[in-house]
Amino acid sequence: MTISEKVAYIQGLYDGLGLDGEKSGEARILSELLDVMKEVGQRLDGVDTILDSFDEELDALGDSVADLEDAVFDDEDEEDEFSFDSDGDLDEDFFEIPCPTCGADLVVDDETLAAGVVDCPACGGKFALSFEDEEAPGGSE
Repeated sequence: MTISEKVAYIQGLYDGLGLDGEKSGEARILSELLDVMKEVGQRLDGVDTILDSFDEELDALGDSVADLEDAVFDDEDEEDEFSFDSDGDLDEDFFEIPCPTCGADLVVDDETLAAGVVDCPACGGKFALSFEDEEAPGGSE
């Protein structure tokens, strides 16, 4: 039930009491309060209408921004820098390793592996690559 509907209900109760605002001070005060409540209800209904139109406009703007982001940032996928084979896997010149700090998957090339130090673009951390500690398959510690 809207505020205007509630005010109309209260107005009906007031009218049903048959109070005379000319003879009773209390009835006059109640009548004036009802008039103020009617005006407040009408203004709030107007505000609701305006907010509904703003909400629709914001939704449309949000959709436009999302489309613009897709158009602008779609071409900047990092994967485009790398070559993939027919199975969708990285070519032999690139390797995927997890960052030990943040866990992000990093794609590095042979030169970076040879240098032995990787900078993680996700967290900014640096870590050294070491292949000495890796256990050979089927081996023991």
